Amino acid sequence: MSQTTLNPGSIVIEENEFESFGGFPNQLYLISVGDGMYAANNATLPDGQNLNGLASFPDREEALTYMGLLAGLSGDIVPKTFEEARDIAKSKPRLSCIFLFAHSKIVDVHYVR
Repeated sequence: MSQTTLNPGSIVIEENEFESFGGFPNQLYLISVGDGMYAANNATLPDGQNLNGLASFPDREEALTYMGLLAGLSGDIVPKTFEEARDIAKSKPRLSCIFLFAHSKIVDVHYVR
């Protein structure tokens, strides 16, 4: 799925959730689809960059909303630290970043390559 994000929505994260990851909280939620595979997304950013990224969420509810928007996507919602999610994204050659989704929009991007 390709999506252009012109005006990403904002997300409020409690100050104690911030570490040194920009807008990413230390605790993320991923959608595991089995066999070490996780939900990913293709997106075109406002500057025209086309990226493949690991889909991450600040809470379980956001992951459930995302699964509801993508018919046919099912899996287990699993908690991961930011560093674990970063390692997963780095281990997948096609992925260049981690997307943080909130309110069904990409609100932050962390590049791993």
